[in-house]
Amino acid sequence: MKMYLSWGPMIALKDGARQNLIYVPDRAKLPARPGVYVFGRRRRNGDFEALYVGKANNIQSRVWGHRKNLPLMMHLRNARQGEKVVRAGVYQARPGQSAERALPLIERALIRYFLSEGHDLANQQGTLLRRHEIESDGPNIFIPNLMYMDRGKGE
Repeated sequence: MKMYLSWGPMIALKDGARQNLIYVPDRAKLPARPGVYVFGRRRRNGDFEALYVGKANNIQSRVWGHRKNLPLMMHLRNARQGEKVVRAGVYQARPGQSAERALPLIERALIRYFLSEGHDLANQQGTLLRRHEIESDGPNIFIPNLMYMDRGKGE
C-alpha cells in the first residue's frame, strides 16, 4: 500500500512558564487533520533530531493536549541544546485507504527510521523505547557498522 504525507513547516515550541507549563505549541499553525507529528530539536547547523513521534485523527488537538504531558515535556527539555519544534505530516488518503489503518503503520515506520538513525526517541508514555544496538567492524560492504533493533517485551 502506498501512503502519502504532506509535511508542514517546523513550528517552534514557545516557553510555557506563564501558563505553568514547559512548552506550548502555536495551536493556530497546527493542522486539524489526521496525520502524524514529530516533536524534536533543531540544531544550530540545521540538523533535526526527533524526540517523539505520534499519530492523531486531529493533529491540532493531539499536539495541543501534549502541552500538559509532563513526561514528554521533560524529555524535550532535557534534550541537548537546540530549538524545540514540532512538525506535522497530514495524511492524504488515496481511494480505498483509511486513516485508522494507515496512521499506525506510518507512525511505526517513522519510529523505526528515527531509531535506526540513533535519535533519542521517547514513546507514548515519555519513556525511552528499549532497543538493541548492534555494532560491526571489519570490511562490511553489505552490513552497516551500526544497526538498531526494537526489543520486544521481556527482552
